[in-house]
Amino acid sequence: MNKSRFIAISAWAIIAGLLTLPSLAQANSAWHQGNGDIVRFTPEHVASTKTRAQVNAELNTIIANGTLRYYQWNVPVPGKASAQPPLTRQQVIKDMLNQSPEQQRALSALYNG
Repeated sequence: MNKSRFIAISAWAIIAGLLTLPSLAQANSAWHQGNGDIVRFTPEHVASTKTRAQVNAELNTIIANGTLRYYQWNVPVPGKASAQPPLTRQQVIKDMLNQSPEQQRALSALYNG
């Protein structure tokens, strides 16, 4: 075999390898290696059962209600305001005094272990 032909075959093999590398980096698993030893579970990267129309409808919804910019900035979406005004201190104390024994035991177990 000719030396130049061997170099040409090697060059083609390297080019083919470089062209196939991006396909290996595609998210075809729900588990991803992060920075360092961090492994993250990302179920949204697994094949979805949603149709293109459903995804477009979701996108149009978040564009319409203004939450898309929060996702783009990677910040938490603010919570929706409650329809009821917050309770006053006296109302909270009254509610605590009127709790049933079961509710008191549940709260005691929750906060005291």
